[in-house]
Amino acid sequence: MKNIKIIIISLIAILFFTACGKNKNSNENVTEKNKIEESKKEEVKEAEIKLFMARENLGESNEKFPLSEILGDLNLDDYERIFKGANFTDKEIEKKENKPGDVIISSDEREIKLAAGDKDKVFENEEINEKNSKLIESNNSLRKKALTLLLSNKLRQIETMNNPGEYKTYYPNLVKDFFEDGKLIFLASVKNANYSYQDGIFNEESGYLIPMEFQYVLNEDKNFVFDKKIEAEDGSHYGPSIEKMARGDKNTFDNLLLANINKEIYDSLMEDLFYVAKEKGLKDFTHKLEEIPGYEKDVVYIEKGPRHLDGTVEIVKKKDYEEAKKKVGKENWTYCEGILYHEKTGIAVKWTVDYFE
Repeated sequence: MKNIKIIIISLIAILFFTACGKNKNSNENVTEKNKIEESKKEEVKEAEIKLFMARENLGESNEKFPLSEILGDLNLDDYERIFKGANFTDKEIEKKENKPGDVIISSDEREIKLAAGDKDKVFENEEINEKNSKLIESNNSLRKKALTLLLSNKLRQIETMNNPGEYKTYYPNLVKDFFEDGKLIFLASVKNANYSYQDGIFNEESGYLIPMEFQYVLNEDKNFVFDKKIEAEDGSHYGPSIEKMARGDKNTFDNLLLANINKEIYDSLMEDLFYVAKEKGLKDFTHKLEEIPGYEKDVVYIEKGPRHLDGTVEIVKKKDYEEAKKKVGKENWTYCEGILYHEKTGIAVKWTVDYFE
């Protein structure tokens, strides 16, 4: 990723506008705002995208809950990913005081407080202004998204294993974050998947799913800097090490221990793969359903099953499917090779189908 990019200041407003469009008046307002902001093109350094967290005062200032920057790498693609699909409104809401754990993302003098929880399945994020805030609605947690991207970028920096697969993706499924003895702690179940690419289709070559603890400490400038990563231990120590991470909390322990691939995790991995592939300069790696190389015709589309992930389509060649189906009950494991198509990104990954109708 280049250190400097040309960005249209209206990026976020455009994203919000395309995502919502609730009524004619609001559309006209956003369109007018886009016209104004589009005229303000300028260079923005990636370092100007910052993430802050409110914390307890340690006696260093008069602020009740001072903000500390969580030092790390968030780039312009990350910024786009955080706010994609959110609904930028003109509705003013009362500015709320910060409390410990509040996360604020800052870019180009725009500060947005990311909601910690939802109200009736809607997250009410605040664009902070001098007087009142403006409401930004989202159907998912932008706070979790921002912190997840921060951790995944950190993992890319500190990963020591050189596992097979050129296109490396990470999704730290954030389970909990909290303060402990002045440290900022993140607990996550981390899914890593590393892919190769050939003839328009990705193949997962290696990966892991493991609970991790990330510790950040305050530096001299009272910013949080990464200190260390702790992984769940192997063998008989696996369960006890996760219990230690969870600080004895059963719900946290269960969420770390029982994590499995689901729609949220797979969607996030495919989104990450999309940006990783784009960053590496890969071209024409996304497809329409009927135009996947080698699977344009005479195929079976599977959209339900015991292991099926919502938002995907399993695709196998009809001949292979029918031949495998005849062997069901005659061998220990009946399967046929195919692909898993991710509808949102258009990415196709090699896949094994082992259930037949």
